Amino acid sequence: MRRHAASTTGVTLIELMVGLAVGLFVAVVAISLFASTRTLAGVGTAGTRMSENGRLAMDLLHHDLRGAGFQGCKSQQALAPISTLNAGNQFLGGTSGIAGFHGDGGGFSPNLSSAFTAPAIAALAKPLADSDVLSMRVPIESLSLGLKTSMTVATGTPQVGTNVIPAGTIRQGSIVLIGNCKAAAIFQVTEADPAATGALSHAVAGPDAPGNAALNLQHVFHGDTTIWQLQTHHYFVADSVARKGTRSLWRYAFPPSPGKAEPDLEEVAAGIERMNITFGIAKPGERNLSRYVHAGNVSNWDEVVTVRVQLLAATTKDGVSRSLQTVSFAGSDVQSTDHRLRSALTDVVTLRNHAQ
Repeated sequence: MRRHAASTTGVTLIELMVGLAVGLFVAVVAISLFASTRTLAGVGTAGTRMSENGRLAMDLLHHDLRGAGFQGCKSQQALAPISTLNAGNQFLGGTSGIAGFHGDGGGFSPNLSSAFTAPAIAALAKPLADSDVLSMRVPIESLSLGLKTSMTVATGTPQVGTNVIPAGTIRQGSIVLIGNCKAAAIFQVTEADPAATGALSHAVAGPDAPGNAALNLQHVFHGDTTIWQLQTHHYFVADSVARKGTRSLWRYAFPPSPGKAEPDLEEVAAGIERMNITFGIAKPGERNLSRYVHAGNVSNWDEVVTVRVQLLAATTKDGVSRSLQTVSFAGSDVQSTDHRLRSALTDVVTLRNHAQ
């Protein structure tokens, strides 16, 4: 009986308390490790997405800058292309194919193009004045056409083959570049159905903006000529629509892409808080840069040969960083007022159509 009683004796109170303490300690350690791992995973994910958004924004800008001012095989230094377009329009009809607007927090220098003050644009995304705006005229890829017959006069209508223009590409209102290795000209198509007729007429004062100011292309183009469709991309930073309380890099394309109506406006990269653009200037005939300046100090856009792009990227999620960050950006420190991670990115791009 005594042996049986001894074998059924339970744990003492002290043993129970020690066991509970050990179990509680193990549970606290496990919960702490889980929370830390989850926090680190969240920080890692947010940081990765921030890096991806920054690279996406930089890749888009780099790609368009490499094609800015495209004019076929002709050198910019030899002879600038002729533009028949009305001046001062959202297409960026000048010969250089690039422009910028420096935002100093209170406004832009030079003044923003009227393209950004239109109600249809401003209602969706208004460029923020503490960030720069960059505009580039680029070719739409995978589309180039040859002339079916040579022109006889410089005011004539370029003629491509009938039914050779891909559906949804060149249409009435499209802006095209016609050129060879000797000359190039930019004009807006006024033909009602160029795909069916093959005619790229460019009447003065056409039905679409910006319209042609002149009919004369100042060159008679022959069979060695190619025609490309052009578009202007305006990049700027504005408040995000998809993620309230954050900023994004936006792109406004003109004329609208095939199948899109005005405005052709797209939020292309989330978490881009600021964009600072400086332009490398080289005098005609010189190979070395003389200086980098903001857009308001560029007197001749044809002298711009490189562009330095600086982006300030942030996580779209708040509460990622435990402390307030200070990030060096564009020559000054940016002090955060929230707990987002931030990173500064820089890229320098040579304008191959200006540096030839």
